[in-house]
Amino acid sequence: MTGLGVLVIVAAMVLCFYEPAPDSNEEDSWMPPDITPGLAIMNMPKVVHPTTVGLKAGETAEENITLETRRNGPGMVHYTISSRVEDVYSTEELPWPDGLDISIEPSDFMAYPNENYISTLTVRTTNGLLQGEYVFRFYSLFEGSMEGGGWLKVIVS
Repeated sequence: MTGLGVLVIVAAMVLCFYEPAPDSNEEDSWMPPDITPGLAIMNMPKVVHPTTVGLKAGETAEENITLETRRNGPGMVHYTISSRVEDVYSTEELPWPDGLDISIEPSDFMAYPNENYISTLTVRTTNGLLQGEYVFRFYSLFEGSMEGGGWLKVIVS
């Protein structure tokens, strides 16, 4: 391609994206928002929960779930293990296995800005629970600030 051809293509591209400057007399002229890039993400609440818990049949395991509220709150927080699924990212629900109990304490509480809250995830198994991997949906709600989910894989050996 010749230099003239490149120049013509570049000029055509510039014209495609050209917008005339607004008239200085317009009252509706656009102004960029006064925000700091990344600041909104830095101030979002953060939930850190275990993604995998390993134990033997007949054992009990405990893990922490940590909520950093940052600037958000006050608001009610709710955690739940909503259902068992076939695998991570799966929507196919499976029956809850006999001999496996999962609880979160506290699972409902009021959270305030700039605080950290720790809940305890407890996984209890009976001796009769079959070995294998069991995958569950983890759901969290921070009223007015955040709603999210994740996965909890329980590996019984």
